[in-house]
Amino acid sequence: MAYARMIYEAYSMAKAVQVSCGTTPELDEALLIIEEYLSYGGDETVLEQAAELLRVAADVIRSRGCLEWSLLEQAADTLEHAG
Repeated sequence: MAYARMIYEAYSMAKAVQVSCGTTPELDEALLIIEEYLSYGGDETVLEQAAELLRVAADVIRSRGCLEWSLLEQAADTLEHAG
């Protein structure tokens, strides 16, 4: 398994944005991917997929005017480095 601490960190950042800014389908899917990876392990390429989804969600949330969107970019970077 990739660096679990970094993945938990990315997950926490994404959840914080979800709570403060609302959600998007992409954010929901990324969180589900991360949860499944943390629970069951598996192929680390799913973390790259989750990172891509977080970047799309960041764009949507930025367009809504929520300032915490940058945390999703940071979470995506973290996932890419953890995998």
